[in-house]
Amino acid sequence: MFHLKGVHHIALNCRDVVKVARFFKDILEVPIPEEHMTEGAPIYFQIGTYTRIGLHPCTDNEGKGGIGQVDHIAFSVTSRAELDYLVDKLEACNICYRGPIARPTSYNLYFETPDGHHLEVRLDKDEFDE
Repeated sequence: MFHLKGVHHIALNCRDVVKVARFFKDILEVPIPEEHMTEGAPIYFQIGTYTRIGLHPCTDNEGKGGIGQVDHIAFSVTSRAELDYLVDKLEACNICYRGPIARPTSYNLYFETPDGHHLEVRLDKDEFDE
């Protein structure tokens, strides 16, 4: 069994991630360091205690996954056992998935709802992980 501990981030598709980041910084007064604003790369920032927003570069102008659309929702879990449990459950239900992918700061598992909503379940690494 596993327990989702919350939404890790919401990813927004953007034509110009730096322009949208500056909007959040200047208009909504979100503290986004300038060094995090890189053209063509995702930009992540925290709003409040629990909410992260990811701005993702996108060139698609319309349709599923296009500019102005939410790309995916990422949930957090607290252990590798929970992530592995979910992989077993996805396999048992014959649901296609990708991962878990080891990234520098996390393990990420990707799959879709029956209607095609992109979901991610991730485990953030801590200083004790290899």
